[in-house]
Amino acid sequence: MACRVKSLLLASLLVLPSLLLASTADEDWAALTALDAGPQKRPASPAEAGALAIEHLGKQERAVRDFLRDYGGNPHAFEARLRLARTLQLKADIQDQRVTSPEVDTLLSQAEKMAKPEQEADVRFARLSYTMRQWRTPDAQQRQHLYDMAKSFQSKFPQDRRLPALLAEVATRFDLDPKRKRALLIDARLLARDEELQARITDDFKRLDQVGLPVSLRFESPGGPAFDVADYRGKVVVLIFFAAWSQPSVEAIAAVEKALPSLPKQEVQLFGVSLDTKPEPLEALAKERKITWPVICDGKGWESPLVRGLGVNTLPTVWLLDRQGVLRSLDGADRLIGQVRELVSRR
Repeated sequence: MACRVKSLLLASLLVLPSLLLASTADEDWAALTALDAGPQKRPASPAEAGALAIEHLGKQERAVRDFLRDYGGNPHAFEARLRLARTLQLKADIQDQRVTSPEVDTLLSQAEKMAKPEQEADVRFARLSYTMRQWRTPDAQQRQHLYDMAKSFQSKFPQDRRLPALLAEVATRFDLDPKRKRALLIDARLLARDEELQARITDDFKRLDQVGLPVSLRFESPGGPAFDVADYRGKVVVLIFFAAWSQPSVEAIAAVEKALPSLPKQEVQLFGVSLDTKPEPLEALAKERKITWPVICDGKGWESPLVRGLGVNTLPTVWLLDRQGVLRSLDGADRLIGQVRELVSRR
């Protein structure tokens, strides 16, 4: 009898640590997923928002790494690998670093090997998202590869709730291929149920429908000069939609201005549309960057009729107009010099 009691006691002692470990794994996973709520502090400026985002992503990264270290065989390990891959990509995006990462490739490859049939959509979605981040300005061959990946995902997982947003996002890589862009957006619009996504797709169609048509932009500043993009017919116009509060916008302006000396000075004109709602930031940026090219700003930001009418919904946006004022490129920032020279050569 005493031996039997000892055996039961020993068995319970052996089982207890595994039960405690399972409980700890669940608690750690719950704490990890709770971080999805994002930073709890409200940023006071765009710079602070970026800093808070980096700090929070760092917390998420450490939590996932700790979980994988401590519970590599846990059922959540598959999702943890996808989470870590996504976190590393987001950090690279915010810090404007190269997204290509051997670690992300390894994590996705591990997840692909671990995936059960019901998890295949998740891992293929993650792989496609990573490929899009790698190819922010894809060439023709890369665009074809992205298109094939997106259509394959659509064919295999037609009911996936992420599909309409995925197709709309893939379409952003096709500004230089309007036909494919339209095909992707048509499918996205048919599937979209979310109002915000529907509005975004509507904007995308507005921009796409402008291609091949003259762009009308006229603004009469109270007490100041009137600006009209039509005044620059005969020149190729680089049209920049920007805001002083948008760091990517400031970087795009710098990149365009850097390219200008290599372009025919008398043949090319910069023209800006600012989404600033207050004059002071715009004036400070103009002074800092020594902006002398015309900039129109009605102070209404994203609610500006100028912007809403053209469907612009992201900053920076760079368009190229030919000598007749016709919109020829929705992505003038991609290989700017080559695109402008091609338009300049047309007579």
